[in-house]
Amino acid sequence: MRALADYTVREWLAGAPLAQRLRRTRNVVVDRIYRRRAAVGQEALVARLKGHDALAFTIAFNQPGAVALLADAMARFVPAAELVVCDNSSDPAARAAIARLCGERRLAYCPLPPAPYRGARNGSRSHAVALNWVFRNLVRPAAPGVFAMLDHDLVPLAPTDLSALVRGQPCYGHVRRSDRPACGAWYLWPGFTVFDFAAVGALALDFGTDTPLGLDTGGQNWAVLYRRLDLAGLRRAKVRSVYLADVHPGAGATGERRASMLLDGWFHIGGAGHREGGLSALERTRAAFDADPDGLFARLVATAAPPPA
Repeated sequence: MRALADYTVREWLAGAPLAQRLRRTRNVVVDRIYRRRAAVGQEALVARLKGHDALAFTIAFNQPGAVALLADAMARFVPAAELVVCDNSSDPAARAAIARLCGERRLAYCPLPPAPYRGARNGSRSHAVALNWVFRNLVRPAAPGVFAMLDHDLVPLAPTDLSALVRGQPCYGHVRRSDRPACGAWYLWPGFTVFDFAAVGALALDFGTDTPLGLDTGGQNWAVLYRRLDLAGLRRAKVRSVYLADVHPGAGATGERRASMLLDGWFHIGGAGHREGGLSALERTRAAFDADPDGLFARLVATAAPPPA
């Protein structure tokens, strides 16, 4: 939240400080109620996860194909980390398909309680409460050496040692800055973040948004963790833009230059299942991965460009 002294006279007259604090209070209450709800098979899953050196949690949402591709890529390039699929799908058929997929592949699976937020405009809040539920109900009791939070349409394309990423620092990931530059706030995008459990497990991590500070999902961790860190000395992911149409012109490509993110050796398809072009991009990435998983990273690097200003 913004400090009260940061509000202008006009904002005070419009009641912005009170309105923003009331919304924050509502979000905290909803989050606390939701994270007390139990998931089917929760205790058995925690028992399975205890003692792992590295766990990677993904919040699945309505796209079995994205989960399958992430699982295949993790098995190939990040085999030391167990993937935990936490299902936040709103479509019952998709939930059933993801559960079946995880059962067939023996993936750790958790059917999250139905989300308290619905609809596209509440996507960030729904993602945030899911992450908070996972942190308190799975991560803390499992107490892994390191844990990662990954988008369901993120695909590793090069070998990665998650533990090495956080050696000597509490967290690692893609830094995003506030759209209010004067406040100096930043956060790590929870679509690709790795944490050292020993450093953060006792903290009240909160993956909620902080709209007054201009921070999206994960922004509440600015106050909990990030503001205490030296950003200049923090190792972080290198981010570049890549173009799928140039990489794999077949498999339904339309020829458009649709930019996606490449974070170190991880490819973020972006918008799979809920943005225009996202499902097509997922299908093209699947085809390219199946054809040559080791060569896809090199082809993406060849199309890399600095991210848009």
